[in-house]
Amino acid sequence: MQFRMDPELKHEAETLFRDLGTSFAEALRIFAKQCVLTRSMPIAIALPRGGVASGTLAKYADPAKRSLEAGAFARAMESKHANAR
Repeated sequence: MQFRMDPELKHEAETLFRDLGTSFAEALRIFAKQCVLTRSMPIAIALPRGGVASGTLAKYADPAKRSLEAGAFARAMESKHANAR
């Protein structure tokens, strides 16, 4: 699997996972396995106070991509289920 990620975020995540005794790839496999086992995303996703990314996450927010990403999950699920019929 390939995906684009901010290099600084990738570095921070790799450091975190290494400190936890695992790799970035293994952490993604664990995440995927938990998603399948729970049939959900095992994380809470919410807007910060005020509805705008701020604080630690603000540096990763890309306003230019928000319109492209808005509703992407819903569109992907609609497409997936439409093709399953």
